[in-house]
Amino acid sequence: MKNKTTALILSILVGGLGVDRFYLGYIGLGVLKLLTGGVFGILWLIDIIRIATGSLLPADGSPYEETAKAAAVSSSSSYDDLEKLSKLHDQGVLNDEEYEKMKKDILAKM
Repeated sequence: MKNKTTALILSILVGGLGVDRFYLGYIGLGVLKLLTGGVFGILWLIDIIRIATGSLLPADGSPYEETAKAAAVSSSSSYDDLEKLSKLHDQGVLNDEEYEKMKKDILAKM
């Protein structure tokens, strides 16, 4: 997995030489940018914007590290919430109707 911040910094500093595209795994476009000065600066600017917005992902299709970590934290939090909810239901704090409604809300967030 590639780091989005690293890709963005490389694109800003040496994107005209194609280093950002090499880093992301796009060797052909990296060579093109290297030989043409970032296609005369146009592709260099486009790449900065696309990396910053997250629309330019690594060539292997994997998400950036930051995105993968955020998804992992979010899903583990939802599992923890379901576990707590189940314990409250087992202890009798929540009735069946409340439990099902809250469970449905948590699952919808996943």
